[in-house]
Amino acid sequence: MYDGYWTPAAGVRNPHTEGFTDRTRFLQKLLKAIYDERAAQQFYRVMYDRAMTMFQKRSIQHAWNDEIKHERMLTHLYRSLTGSEAQVPIPGPPEIADFERSVEQALEDELAAAEHYREMYKMTTFREVRDLLLELTLDEMEHATRFTYIRAAMP
Repeated sequence: MYDGYWTPAAGVRNPHTEGFTDRTRFLQKLLKAIYDERAAQQFYRVMYDRAMTMFQKRSIQHAWNDEIKHERMLTHLYRSLTGSEAQVPIPGPPEIADFERSVEQALEDELAAAEHYREMYKMTTFREVRDLLLELTLDEMEHATRFTYIRAAMP
């Protein structure tokens, strides 16, 4: 059963030399994605505390939990492709002026993340990696939908 983590199986093409249009660029985008997932976690932690309704809190908590899952999936992928740990800094605490603006920022960030994963998807022919990236893309689109509902329900 596919568990969202990719590990090259015996007999599979060598992920160090094949399967990517530009492996170096793919790894750069992968490191950026790990950083962005960490930043999103911190952003949602602050947003959650400022949310005013249970609907807002549930939606933010759902996205927050997914971002934690995404970071784990991506760091595992990086380790599988390189044999080393991803050297990614921990983002600083987010600046949130007001809740309404943070919802708009979250929506923009989720759409940008979906686009980022779509670009990465096109850079590889490994089915398992593409499956992982498709899952991430769909999760980010779901988050964008949730933030759209939050925004629409605000006065």
